[in-house]
Amino acid sequence: MPPVVPELDKRIPEATHAVHYFEYALLQRFGFILDIEAADLYPERVDVVYSYRRSTTKYSQFVHRSGVAFVQVLGKSQGFLFLTNRLMGPGRMGTTLKSKDSRPAAAADDLRNRLLQFCSDEKQLTKFYDEELALLGTTLEDPPPLSI
Repeated sequence: MPPVVPELDKRIPEATHAVHYFEYALLQRFGFILDIEAADLYPERVDVVYSYRRSTTKYSQFVHRSGVAFVQVLGKSQGFLFLTNRLMGPGRMGTTLKSKDSRPAAAADDLRNRLLQFCSDEKQLTKFYDEELALLGTTLEDPPPLSI
């Protein structure tokens, strides 16, 4: 479970969501990039429409840089949903990996196991959280008014 940080939204860079901040950082560490943001994370005044998707997205989804896997962020104690990208299978579009010996499903399974092992190791996870907290620094304050 990620640490609870009072006023986290004031310590993170502008335009960064405080919700699932540590989950996003963890996925980025493992080479995932944001694919689709959850609909409820947008401000109410923003109407998000995807031309290829009719329904709203309940969970933010990340895709691995290699394309072999997707992860949805459930958050809190529920963690992640991991999905192997079966379109990367042999004979399918997207199999232009560096080696013909590469097996996308095996690469995705290895990635899932490494992520699971990391998240199951309390010592490693605590170290990761501590490193992320150190990067955040202290609570940001509004700068004093500029006077000339």
